[in-house]
Amino acid sequence: MPTTTLIENYIPVVKFNGLNSAKDGTLSGILTMSGANVHSGVETHSGAETHSGAETHSGAETHTGQETGFRRDLQIYLTEATATLTAAESNKVIIATKASATQTFTLPIATTKGLMFTFICGDAGGEILINPNAADQISTQAAANGANVIPAAGTGVKNTAATNVKNDFVTLVSDGVGVWYTTAISGIWATQ
Repeated sequence: MPTTTLIENYIPVVKFNGLNSAKDGTLSGILTMSGANVHSGVETHSGAETHSGAETHSGAETHTGQETGFRRDLQIYLTEATATLTAAESNKVIIATKASATQTFTLPIATTKGLMFTFICGDAGGEILINPNAADQISTQAAANGANVIPAAGTGVKNTAATNVKNDFVTLVSDGVGVWYTTAISGIWATQ
């Protein structure tokens, strides 16, 4: 059962400590929940909303205020021959667009668990080379569902101009110990 408190101008503050299940709801105040919130209808907010439990929607949800969330940072490398990435740049999507020669990207040390980078071929005339730190390894596949490729420590993987196709990609995540694992891949990738 919710606890409702009226504050100035009769804007309700509603706090739920358990399960809230509703078909339709309109809120113009502040909603704070510490349990699950399940909706099967329309939900409209014009105030702040904070959740510390699960929320499930099967209907439309409309917000008139600011909504923040996770966004991947996009970085396009046009002509740079090399780029050294940092842990602070984790979650970056890198599009390599150099039309010829090799673009080399060096990953940060894989000892921070969960760092993630995605590399995309932006021009089939170029080559992408991804190097780990000297003590780290990259564990990937030659292609989606292909042979496993684990070069020696410090040795990179590449998407060569001889076999690549625009939009080939690889997403790598660090294990916190010293290995970059592939979570998504398309195209042909080989050891350096």
